[in-house]
Amino acid sequence: MKLSKRTLAILNNFATINQSIVINPGKKVETISNVKDTFARAEVDEEFPVKVSIYDLKGFLGVVGLFEDPEFDFGDKSVKISEGSSSQTYFYADPSVITQPPEKGVNIPSIEVEAKLSKEQLSKIIRASSINSASDLTFTNGSAVVHDKTVPNSNRFEISDVSQSEGKYDLSIKVEKLKLVSDDYTIKICAKGLAHFEGAQGINYFIALQPNGSYGK
Repeated sequence: MKLSKRTLAILNNFATINQSIVINPGKKVETISNVKDTFARAEVDEEFPVKVSIYDLKGFLGVVGLFEDPEFDFGDKSVKISEGSSSQTYFYADPSVITQPPEKGVNIPSIEVEAKLSKEQLSKIIRASSINSASDLTFTNGSAVVHDKTVPNSNRFEISDVSQSEGKYDLSIKVEKLKLVSDDYTIKICAKGLAHFEGAQGINYFIALQPNGSYGK
C-alpha cells in the first residue's frame, strides 16, 4: 500500500505532539502527549492492516523521505518500505513503552463557548505570540487575545468577533500547545478545562485549558 501526502503530513504533525505513536488497525490515527494535555485524531484514506508501533516518529518519517513514492508492506513486526531496487526494513517498538490515548478516545463533556478561527487568523496568532513573546491565547467576551496573562500590562494582539457564549468568560490555552495542521477551525470550549478544535479537513485536537479561567452567566 501507499501512504498519501495528507497522511504523511498528519503523522508529521502528530510527531510534534508525541515523538511516539501506536496506530491500530483501521483508518483512524490518534496520538496523545506524554503529559496527556493534548489529544489528536484523524481519519485517513488508507486502512492500516496491523498495529504499528513507532517510537521515533520523526526518524521513521525521515526514512520515508529517502524514497520518492514508496510502497509500504506492513507486517506483524516490521514494515518494509520499497521503491524500485531500494528498500528499508523498519522494526516496530514495544507498544507498552508508548503513551497511548484511552481506548474510547476523548470527548468534550459540555460546551460553554464556541469560536471560529480561519487558517489565516491562526497563523497570525502564532506569529503574534512570537513577536510579542506572548505565552497565552485567551478567549474572552468575543475576542481571541494573544498575551502573557501573568503580566497585567503585557503587549497583546487581539482578533475580535471570533467567539460567542451566553455568559462572560476568560478561558486560556498555552500557545505552545497549538501544534495544529494549518486549517480553518471550529472551536468548542468546555469551561471545566478542555477545548476541541475541529478542522475543516477532518483533524480534531482536544487541548487542556489553563487553570484559573472564568465563566459565568
